[in-house]
Amino acid sequence: MNIEKQFEGITRSQFSAPDGDAFLEKLHGERQKRQQRKMSFIHGVASAAIVVVLGMITSSQLTDDPMVYASTDLIPVETMDAETEEFVYDLAVYLVDNSDDIWETLAFLDEIEFEPVVTMHQEETE
Repeated sequence: MNIEKQFEGITRSQFSAPDGDAFLEKLHGERQKRQQRKMSFIHGVASAAIVVVLGMITSSQLTDDPMVYASTDLIPVETMDAETEEFVYDLAVYLVDNSDDIWETLAFLDEIEFEPVVTMHQEETE
């Protein structure tokens, strides 16, 4: 019978017992490879998420109109503090006192829109 031949083949064959240390070494090595692949995937996803978030933040900042920033940065200061105002008045007096041509100095002060000169012109036109 065929079954008897199989039994005889089994009894004649020599089975070597698996080496426990080699088996455990391969098992742990495989587990470490899987764990490393899993961590690499997680780190890749986390890195991609950070890049996407930074890209969105950067693009949202770059889409703002640059003229908005320029218009707010370059707004002339309407009011001066007392120290600056005193300096400007002293500078105007110095220019008027040391000028060879008073009309040229007044034209310069009018050009830079020095307040007393502008007010003087507004009173003359009214």
